[in-house]
Amino acid sequence: MSQPSCDRNLLFGILALQMDFVSREALVGAMHAWVLAKTTPLGQILQQQGHLSPERLELLEALVAEHLKQHHNDPQESLLALSSVRSSVRVELEQLDDSDVQASLVHVSSGAAFHTTIPEDLHPGANPETRYRILRPHAKGGLGEVFVARDTELKREVALKEIQECHAHQPESRARFLLEAEVTGALEHPGIVPVYGLGTYADGRPFYVMRFIKGDSLKGAIAAFHAQEFKGRTDSERTYALRQLLGRFVDVCEAIAYAHSRGVLHRDLKPGNIMLGKYGETLVVDWGLAKVVGQAEVERTESVVRPSGESSLTQTGKTLGTPAYMSPEQAAGKLDAIGPWSDVYSLGATLYTLLTGLAPFVENHVGALLAKVERGEFLSPRTVNTR
Repeated sequence: MSQPSCDRNLLFGILALQMDFVSREALVGAMHAWVLAKTTPLGQILQQQGHLSPERLELLEALVAEHLKQHHNDPQESLLALSSVRSSVRVELEQLDDSDVQASLVHVSSGAAFHTTIPEDLHPGANPETRYRILRPHAKGGLGEVFVARDTELKREVALKEIQECHAHQPESRARFLLEAEVTGALEHPGIVPVYGLGTYADGRPFYVMRFIKGDSLKGAIAAFHAQEFKGRTDSERTYALRQLLGRFVDVCEAIAYAHSRGVLHRDLKPGNIMLGKYGETLVVDWGLAKVVGQAEVERTESVVRPSGESSLTQTGKTLGTPAYMSPEQAAGKLDAIGPWSDVYSLGATLYTLLTGLAPFVENHVGALLAKVERGEFLSPRTVNTR
């Protein structure tokens, strides 16, 4: 397949996306299919997949031809003339293991869509067009997506979290994302990832910027610890490594105690949401399910966190959290029964994994797993790990 043909197909896809004829997900999916069958035009694949009507296919083909004609019939020149591909789309296309696609993407403008804007009232003096530049994807959850970005003012790498496009126009999802940013930003503690700023893209989608933690998660550290069990490690070496992990766990407990003193519940504590820095830092991340509780529910050591948005965004009966680590009241969907004790339960489940190397509840079917959590049916740590 010649490179001009790939360039032309990419041009077709970007124009289809920019005209809202196809969704971001449809374009990425069709590009994956095109990589496996390059003799089939991308437009035909989109039509076969049900994303493009015959009329729109014909219209787009004519538009591509006109665009090429305007740029000397040079597909690369046409790609350079296009407005930037939305950053998350480009990131996904860059994951395609195909040399033709990678070569074509080089010619797509990478300007505006890779910059973020910060409202002047949120960050006086900031240049809203150029401060943060996305470098690479880092992690993706249910609501948000995290990228490593470059802070061009302070010359440092940061973590930029944005709401996923599929949730961007849902009022409840948008409110929860903003609540997460506000709550995390209000919790100033060495064990909680610091937030540097909140802003919006040109299309109104919110994002916030945090410290980028270079290190591993507690989940990874626990897996590494238990992987050494049968590799000739002495008892003293094992005890030392275990004490190090337990020290990290104590740090997490102190961070959560602080959050509770501010009236904030995490509601999704687990080894994967605890990051370990290279120089002894232990930080609790992903406050996406955080809840601000009432004044009477928690003894305060500092003022209660009071976010500007609605803090009761969940519905009664809705299960929230990670099943293997959630409390029985969370598993039952009894949200009105959730309190600081629920986080303490999840801390206990995390300690269970630290000691045994396994989650306290293991079941292939989520419904069966939740039932076990409600009934408290788990093996004792000593049964799972006899050492």
